[in-house]
Amino acid sequence: MPKFLLIESSGEVCSAAVAVDATIVAEKAIQEANSHSTYLATYVDEVLQGANIKVGDLDAIVVGGGPGSYTGLRIGVSLAKGLCFGANIPLIACSTLRALAVAALEKNPQADRVISLIDARRMDAYIGIFNAQLVAEVQEHFITIDEQLAVDYVKGETIVVGSGAAKWIEGFEFEESVTYTKSTLYAKHLLPEALQKWEQNSVEDMAYYEPNYIKSVFVTRPKPKF
Repeated sequence: MPKFLLIESSGEVCSAAVAVDATIVAEKAIQEANSHSTYLATYVDEVLQGANIKVGDLDAIVVGGGPGSYTGLRIGVSLAKGLCFGANIPLIACSTLRALAVAALEKNPQADRVISLIDARRMDAYIGIFNAQLVAEVQEHFITIDEQLAVDYVKGETIVVGSGAAKWIEGFEFEESVTYTKSTLYAKHLLPEALQKWEQNSVEDMAYYEPNYIKSVFVTRPKPKF
């Protein structure tokens, strides 16, 4: 039975959990903007203590690999890689869009399809489309939210989830039946993909691994203060 530490820091939720096989045995989270640098390392220590598991006893560390907040992803991935290097254990990176679909299907198990939308500012978003078995229908990509989204991707009983979902639902009218769920992404929602990747021995090359930003990150100089 594999033992995982799961770390999720791609959005406003700062979350850590420990899983033994398919069971979450300890978890800790807080939903607070810009909280990851303050709480994440402490939460990792607390969930490991709560599960009575040391880092060296883990089979892998699982991280939400994006897309999402640039800063949040960097914090989570840096912590995960540091722990992996120190304990000589593998890193498994999971899609935050797929994990959002896991959260949505928990509340809406009858759904035929899940559209995960992560806000990328203005009317842009990162999108993932998943069927009821969590199989990706299209490659995750960057889009502009508009009326065409429903035409292209709504099929059967469709659930839409994520920080970009409200913009779509509130901003446009369309005939298709779509249900908006406010399901929140936590570290535990990474577990289904982590178990699948563990079985496939699909781990990251830690020397070269970077989060999946999808869209290039542009860093600008701060404006001068007068």
